[in-house]
Amino acid sequence: MRHLRSLTRTLHKQHIEGVTFHFDPHHQHELSTAVRRFFTTPEQHTPLDTPEATRGVFLLEGERKWVLKHNRLIHWKKQLQNYLGLKKTFGLHDLTNEFINLSAVATKSACAPSVAAFGYKGRFPFLKEEYLLVSFLDDHCSVDDRLIAHPEQASTLLPQVFDLFARMLDEGFVHMDPHPKNILIAPDGQLRLIDFECCAHEVIDRDFSLGFLMGYFFHYWIKRFICMEDYRTCCENYLKVKQPTLDRSIFMPVFERFLTGKVSRTTRYAILTSPKAQAAFKAQ
Repeated sequence: MRHLRSLTRTLHKQHIEGVTFHFDPHHQHELSTAVRRFFTTPEQHTPLDTPEATRGVFLLEGERKWVLKHNRLIHWKKQLQNYLGLKKTFGLHDLTNEFINLSAVATKSACAPSVAAFGYKGRFPFLKEEYLLVSFLDDHCSVDDRLIAHPEQASTLLPQVFDLFARMLDEGFVHMDPHPKNILIAPDGQLRLIDFECCAHEVIDRDFSLGFLMGYFFHYWIKRFICMEDYRTCCENYLKVKQPTLDRSIFMPVFERFLTGKVSRTTRYAILTSPKAQAAFKAQ
């Protein structure tokens, strides 16, 4: 795991039940105690998502609350890639990548959770299991849960979501999967992002990226709660008030492409991390 050394050098290394953990030194004792408790009685810990055979997300409680994410890598090629860092890891869906992404983003953004620990189990050159601990955002609810309970709030929430997208871009990153379950509402109404498995660490073109975010948000997720005509109206009102300097010749083609059709994950990743791929997408 040499490719992670620059990220783990400030963390404290500790072995627990065959897993190598790198803990935030400010909370190492509390975190290690919580992890040991989880390994001893995992069934007594609250799942935060539906458990799967290879993945799990659990709440750990001590002096503070933490989220423990666990991922078991099955395919040998993925095990090899993650152990050796053979690919641009921030484009893939796993916890090694989320650790890399949050390490890059959390230092410059208040809308991302902080990393508490990263852990792994494997033997050179294969990574078998990954663990990630992040801060738990207490008393938050997801945009998805809010709209399921109050679908009439869609037009009110959307400008706040768009503001979050704009703030994200101004802070210099692009969350590539900003669906309603990954956007949380704090008690004071502020919005925050979770699940950074797929993320671009830089913004190549702000107007292009905003077009992706606002179009993607409707086509893949929010159309359950609002019709396209009303969504277009909400977007237009927001852009006029909050984005008066937007270059619409860049924004609109991207917005329409993602609003009305499916774009593959591979393409989404490429156009948000590669200037060359983004230029080719613009030329289509």
